[in-house]
Amino acid sequence: MSIWRPVFWKSYWIALRRSKDDKRARVLAFRVSILLFCVLSYVLFLLLPLREPGGVWLFGSYGVMLGSALLTRFLMNRSNRRQDELLSYSLTSNHRLTSDRTADVPEAVRNYLGERASILASLIARAASEIYIQHNELSPGVQVVTRQVQNALLRKAELWEKLEPPERGLIVLADGRWSTEQRNEVTTWCERLRLLRWVLGLDAELVPLAHFPKIDFALSLDLPGPEDILRQSKRVLGSWDVRGERDIALAYTARAFAELKARGLITVDPKLEDWADEFRKESLGASKDYVAGTKTIEELDDEALRIFAATSAARERYAAYLVDQLSAKESVPFYLWSEAHSISGAESHQE
Repeated sequence: MSIWRPVFWKSYWIALRRSKDDKRARVLAFRVSILLFCVLSYVLFLLLPLREPGGVWLFGSYGVMLGSALLTRFLMNRSNRRQDELLSYSLTSNHRLTSDRTADVPEAVRNYLGERASILASLIARAASEIYIQHNELSPGVQVVTRQVQNALLRKAELWEKLEPPERGLIVLADGRWSTEQRNEVTTWCERLRLLRWVLGLDAELVPLAHFPKIDFALSLDLPGPEDILRQSKRVLGSWDVRGERDIALAYTARAFAELKARGLITVDPKLEDWADEFRKESLGASKDYVAGTKTIEELDDEALRIFAATSAARERYAAYLVDQLSAKESVPFYLWSEAHSISGAESHQE
């Protein structure tokens, strides 16, 4: 992980906030602080001689030394290709490196995923309008045209016929008519679009669940048109890259639902009760539990826990879907994939 990326500084900030109670956070915060102190000291060491006569020549010599050191470090990293645990994205699990090569994904699948990104962006924009209408009183005479604008854009991009049935039934509703449950779908859409932006190479990194990703309407603002997404993307990730994020999301989801069950907020299959209780028991502790922002799963209040569980579950499901799609010859709509996996899961459970 590069120190120039926002996710590095977010991880450092979380580590600082949690360092009082979390041993993992103390270790990470201490090591990064030492690293930053050394970098700052070295910069000052280079700049101070400039105040003395002839200091410019001395500065040039130091610059050559620094350039040689950086070149050596670059060559060593190229040869070793290993992850530095100090710069891990998450306090609870190592971030999985992605490969540098573009995956051999069929063009039809890549185009389909690009179209899905555009559709999700439209749904998020519509949800933003619905949420605003719900929480604000509109001035007399104000006419909301979000539905009209978004649906026109979908038709112009030839995406109307490619909407999944649940989506089409939602966007034809009049402005301000979405239910609370329908508005809450924005959590799921944000996670799907985050994954697609990362997989299609539009974003260099995926916000870790350890950072407690929030609803972000801005995800849809700078998205290129369907015809430009693949042209602007630097590379397309393969199923092997997404598999790691799916596994992390699965672990987080299991922990979140075990906590929901322990608080009596959900019911689970009786056959899973003992497992859920044992898993929660093994995870408890400020230096052991899964981190969600500046708190652990256990420390989240009920509302935050529900939101986080929905977020991690949405990421796990869509990541699992993408793992299959990126290794397939033809694309399959998510709702059909989900139905098929629900049926197969029910059959295996009965056996």
